[in-house]
Amino acid sequence: MRPNQPSAADAPSEVDDQVDTHALAEVMRVVPLGAGILAGLAVALLVVGYLLIYLLVFLPRGTVG
Repeated sequence: MRPNQPSAADAPSEVDDQVDTHALAEVMRVVPLGAGILAGLAVALLVVGYLLIYLLVFLPRGTVG
């Protein structure tokens, strides 16, 4: 590192971040919706996979014993 280059450690930890409250509200409205849709899609795929295994593997075997 060059001696005249400032380091990130020299920056104060309490820096004003200048966040637009309207933009933050919009992001917080959209992001949780996407996470919920992704989680729902993952659960739906697991249920469909379980049903396919049940219908295509276990039912054709019939009763055992």
